[in-house]
Amino acid sequence: MAINKYAFSMVIALFSFLGFCVEDLWLSATKGYMDNRNMVFPFLLGYGLAIAAIYLLFGTPDKMVFLGRELPAMSVKARSALYFLAVFLCVSLGEIVLGKTVELTCHFYWWDYSWIPLHITRYTSIPTSLGFASLIYLVMDKLYEPVYRFFLKWDEKPLTIVATVLMAVMAWDFLRSGFLMLVWHGPQKRWVINTAGRGLYRFLHSL
Repeated sequence: MAINKYAFSMVIALFSFLGFCVEDLWLSATKGYMDNRNMVFPFLLGYGLAIAAIYLLFGTPDKMVFLGRELPAMSVKARSALYFLAVFLCVSLGEIVLGKTVELTCHFYWWDYSWIPLHITRYTSIPTSLGFASLIYLVMDKLYEPVYRFFLKWDEKPLTIVATVLMAVMAWDFLRSGFLMLVWHGPQKRWVINTAGRGLYRFLHSL
């Protein structure tokens, strides 16, 4: 089935925003603060593009494909396990490639999972990859198609305008962020919210 590029772009934008929220929640729980994640706008384009790439590569758990080709018939459990494994490997490899690329070009460590058990390099670990893979599996199984169909129902003109503007904004912010990291060898904080004295952080760090 042909993909509507504007509805697809809106899906990318939505999950880029949710990725921003997920990262700040993780920081709030583990580090005790939230920040702008090196961006001007609350979108992390990498998350949206990751969802788009996984859909194009593997489809959804109940309609799994490989590079657009249907897989041989298999049980639901086998297909689900294969899909999860594929996402897990993509997450792990993607984090290592991105982290090492930033390290080699921008000369700093963008993140460091060395403190997490079963880490593989400083950029990925089995627990974090399992967590991300579980979230992505849930998104692709339960949310992707309903969200895509929701945007398909929009009138063509507002859909085109909103999708085009959001993609342009996210692309500009992404390129700006990369350029500044390359020049200044570090992320740029525009704002920081201290959450160390609040609920989840206090609970986790009191255990």
